[in-house]
Parts: sequence; structure tokens; C-alpha cells
Amino acid sequence: MTTVISTLTDADGVEESLVALDADYTAVYGPELRTWSRGVRGEYFSTCITRRSRQSEAVPLRPRRSSAGRRRRHCKQLPYRIDQIAPGAVTVLATPVWTDTSGEMTQTFVVRASNADGDMVRLPQGGCRRLAALLQGAFPAADWERTQTWHADTGRLTTWGRHASRAFRDSADAGFVESLAAYDARLAAKEA
Repeated sequence: MTTVISTLTDADGVEESLVALDADYTAVYGPELRTWSRGVRGEYFSTCITRRSRQSEAVPLRPRRSSAGRRRRHCKQLPYRIDQIAPGAVTVLATPVWTDTSGEMTQTFVVRASNADGDMVRLPQGGCRRLAALLQGAFPAADWERTQTWHADTGRLTTWGRHASRAFRDSADAGFVESLAAYDARLAAKEA
């Protein structure tokens, strides 16, 4: 008895089926997509979306929870990893945004990193996605449907908004909201 090991993944199978679908449609309707009728284009795109979504249904939205030791190690390394992406970041604010670019709603994150002065730290290309993945990996039990804030001094992740504690809002707002006099003083200090 022999066992056949397939090296093809589900994603490869989906890609092959999409290539075959594309070949079938171009053989019947021609290679130029713009010349196809509106109904044929709609049928083609809906079939492509259906075949792609079948593969993505098998992939979980977030990875499974890891062991407690791995989560502790990830949390311990988190400040170093965040500093590699956003040097000098003291606060990282991750806001979930739902987009509909491929036909189905997907959750992405807008991430803002601030330094000790409250100024925005410029992120490299792909930095938002990498920071959000780091935070989700370190804190898988957090409610990622809501805006989350990570503080470098405590290493804790807290929910931003009306359900956050009053003490946290006061301390966090102090980093983002400043009086006009403090703003003028900060600008004068930068110019000097």
C-alpha cells in the first residue's frame, strides 16, 4: 500500500480553478473583458468571488490561541518588535476599519503610533498591518472590533472609548489632547 502525498495546498487548487475558469470564459467570449456583455462579466466575477471565498472560509479569521508561555514571551518581546517598526513609539492606537474591496467585508486596521511628545511616528510601508498583527498575536483575547491602545510604559492593551476607565481616559487624553498654551509652548520649543 502506498501513500500519495500531495504538495498542492488549497490556495493552489483555488488558483488552478480560477485559471481554468478564465481560460473557459476567454475561449467562449474572447480575450478582451471590455467586449463581454454586462451579464457575462457579472457572472464571471461572481464565480471568481465564490471560488475565492470557499478557500477563505477554511482559514480562520484569527489564528488559534497559543500557549500561555508563548503569549508571555510574545508580550515580553513586543516593545522591541514595535520599536523596530516605529522607533520611539510610546503609544500605539489600532482602529478597526471594515472595507469592501473584494466583494466581501474584511477588517483592516488603521494604526497610529505616537512618541513621548504626542507627535505621530511615521510608519514604513506595511507598518500598520505588521503592528496590528503583533498586537493581535500578543493579545488574542482582546475585543478587536473596538479601538485598542497599547502603552509602552505598562505594556498593556486597553480599549479606547466610553467603556474605558475614567483614570485611563484622563491619562490617555493627556497624551493626545493638549491646551492651546501647551501647543504654543511646544511649537516655540521646536523652533528654538
